[in-house]
Amino acid sequence: MARSTSPARSIRSVLAVCCFTALAAACGGFSDDDAVARCEQEEEARGPGGCFTELTFDECVAAYTDCGDDVVVGESCPVQYTCSE
Repeated sequence: MARSTSPARSIRSVLAVCCFTALAAACGGFSDDDAVARCEQEEEARGPGGCFTELTFDECVAAYTDCGDDVVVGESCPVQYTCSE
């Protein structure tokens, strides 16, 4: 004979799956504010010289928003920001 599942247990299962999915989606990238702060630090550390442009800043923010601490910084001019594999 099959076991019946109580409605409360079904709801808990659905909530657990939703929470896991939300946590998995939230992992990895920085918030927009954190990414901007990190890129401002990068820009300040590199100083003037033309290798950190507005486009570089935008790429930096996009990379940190997508990848968080897994960003790879390419030491070129202009600087390149990509996600690690």
